[in-house]
Amino acid sequence: MKPLLTTAAALLLAPLCHAQPGPISLLQRGITAATTDSARFRLLRQAHLDALAAGTTVSYQGIDTLRLDIPPGAQPIPLGPHNDFSHTVIQVRNTNSDLFLFQLAPPLLPIPTPIPADSLLAAIDHGDYRSIPALTQGRWLIQVVDSTPWVGQRTGHTYGHYRQELIRTHNGLSPDRPAMPYSATPSRPHLFGRPIGTDTAFLLANITLLRHPASTHKTYLLNLEGQLRATLRSVAVATPQSDMTDDRIIRIYHCASVTLDSLTLLGTYSRTNHSGYGLLMDNCRDTRVLHLHARSNWGIFGTNNMHTTILSHCNFDRFDIHCYGRDVTFRHCTQSHSYNQFSSVVGTIAFDSCTFTDFTPLLIEPSYNAYPHFLLLMHDCRWHLTRQRHTLINAGHHDTLLPSRPELRTKCLPDIFIDGLTLSGPLLLRPLLLHYGGAVAPRPVGGIRHIIVTRLAASRLMPWPFILSDKKVPLANPVTLFASSHTGRPLRASTLPSL
Repeated sequence: MKPLLTTAAALLLAPLCHAQPGPISLLQRGITAATTDSARFRLLRQAHLDALAAGTTVSYQGIDTLRLDIPPGAQPIPLGPHNDFSHTVIQVRNTNSDLFLFQLAPPLLPIPTPIPADSLLAAIDHGDYRSIPALTQGRWLIQVVDSTPWVGQRTGHTYGHYRQELIRTHNGLSPDRPAMPYSATPSRPHLFGRPIGTDTAFLLANITLLRHPASTHKTYLLNLEGQLRATLRSVAVATPQSDMTDDRIIRIYHCASVTLDSLTLLGTYSRTNHSGYGLLMDNCRDTRVLHLHARSNWGIFGTNNMHTTILSHCNFDRFDIHCYGRDVTFRHCTQSHSYNQFSSVVGTIAFDSCTFTDFTPLLIEPSYNAYPHFLLLMHDCRWHLTRQRHTLINAGHHDTLLPSRPELRTKCLPDIFIDGLTLSGPLLLRPLLLHYGGAVAPRPVGGIRHIIVTRLAASRLMPWPFILSDKKVPLANPVTLFASSHTGRPLRASTLPSL
C-alpha cells in the first residue's frame, strides 16, 4: 500500500508545485517602514527584480503613498507586462541624476536581409517578407530604419531626420504598409526586430507621480520600447515650476497598438522658449489617446514617425509630429493657446467635433522643408478667434530651397474639406485661411485642388469671413473653391489660379 499512497500524494501535490507564484506584496516586504527614502527606492527596485525572476507581479495593495529619494548611481526599476499600482501616490525627490523611474525596453536586434536592395524595398511596400529567412516563421515586431536621410539638416539645428516604420509580421506577411513608398526611391532600409509570439500585453495603471519641488534632476515616469500591445490607464503626473527643461515624462518608442487612457499631465520641465514634453513618442503605429488632460509650458506631445493616431475626448495644449507620419484624427477634443504642428505628414489630418480657442489648428513646421500632400478634414468644429491666433493653416515657407529627397521636391498644400464650422471672436476680425512665413518663391505649389467649405456659421458682419491667404502663391493645378453657409446659402464659387 505504501507505493500506492506515495503515488497518490504525488499526484495531489503536483499542481501545487507548479502553481503560479503569488504577487510580491510591498507591505509584507516592509517598504513603508524603510528608514530612508533612498532605502525605500532600493527596496522597491529589488521587489520588481524579484518579481521578474519569479514570473509574478508586485502588489501595491494597501499602500497610499511612497516617498522616494533617487540615490547616487540609481538605475530604472524594471517592469514586467502587468503593472497595477493600486492608485498609489509616489513622491520623488531627485538630486543626483536624470532617471526613468520605470522601464521596459527589450532590444530590437539587427535582422539579416540577404536579398537584393530592390527586393527589400518591394517587400516593405507590399508587406511580403517571406524572402527574408529570419522572418518566414512566427510573429515579429520590426523596426525599419531608412539610412538615407529624409531631411538632411533641419534649418537652425545640427541634425536632420531619418524616417522609420513599425511593421508586424506573421509567417513573413504583414498587413502594415509604410507611410510613404520605398520602391523607386533612394532609400536604404535596415531592419531590426524581435519575435513576439509569446508576448502578453503591457499594462501600467493607477499611479500618480509627484515630482518634488526640491529636485535638481529630472525623474521621468516610464521608458517603454518594443511592445506589440501597450496600455497606460489612469496615470497622473504633477510637475512643479522649475528652471529645468528637456522633459520626457513618458517615452514610448517602437510600439504598436498603444492606448493611453485617462492620463493627467499637469506641467512639464520646459519653458515657453525651451522644449520639454509630457509624451515623447517615436515610430509608433495605431495609437489611441483617450481622455487626456494635459497642460505645459512648451507642449505635451513631441513625436516622430507616427502611423495612424487617434485622439478622442482630450483637453490639452498641443499635438505635433515633428517629422514623418500618416493619418491623425482628433475627435471631441478641446485645444487652446497654442497650435498643432506637423511636418511631412501624409494621408488625412481630421478634426471631428473639436473646439479651438486662441489656437492655430494646423501649423506646417517649416524647418524640415518637407511639404507632401495630405487632406485636411474638419467636421462640426468651433473656433474662437483672437487677434494673436486667427489663422487656420500656417503653411510654412514656400521658398526656393529644395529638399534633397525626390519624393519631397514638389512642395504641396493640403486639400481642404470643411463641413460645419462655427466662428466666433472680436467683431470684424477676419480669419486667415493660409499664412505663409518668409519670402514666397515663384515655383508653383502642388497638391491642392479643392477648398470646400459647407455649413459655415460666423457671428460677424461679413457673410464670407475668410481671407484666403496673406501672399499670392502660384498653383500647379487650378483650385476649386466652394463655400456655403449653415443655412445652405452659397457664399463663394470660383476657380483659383493662385492662392
